Amino acid sequence: KMSKENLKFDITLSGTYWGKRPQFSIWLDEQVIQQTEFKDQVQTVSFTRELYEGAHSLKIRLENKDQKTDTIVENGQIVKDMLLNIDDITIDDISLGNLLWTAEYHLDNPQEYQGKTITKLDNCVNLGLNGTYILNFTSPFYIWLLEKL
Repeated sequence: KMSKENLKFDITLSGTYWGKRPQFSIWLDEQVIQQTEFKDQVQTVSFTRELYEGAHSLKIRLENKDQKTDTIVENGQIVKDMLLNIDDITIDDISLGNLLWTAEYHLDNPQEYQGKTITKLDNCVNLGLNGTYILNFTSPFYIWLLEKL
């Protein structure tokens, strides 16, 4: 028999923007938890889910950035930009801290950078391109956490 656990998630996001506001969605496994647009500089999305033992993924997507109009470059420097910043994720009141940086950021559109085609970024909590931040974890959560620390 598969064991289950109830987990409470608190995802704190901040938006950097000057024109239109970032639109984002939060997913747990393949289910949309919330799809919305920034209302304040900082927003916390909280929810509780019952999860079966095994592998899970928490996904945070930036969905509406237009590189041509939402990023302003002057003299080679970005002077205005739109970013979705992942400030904190807590699960059962435990902040993931440095584990935030272990996720992968999959880009919707591959980018050319120094002659290479980039499809994903590691160690990224400031989403500046449309794409999906994916944090993979397993349930039971506390065992996963102890293995990662």
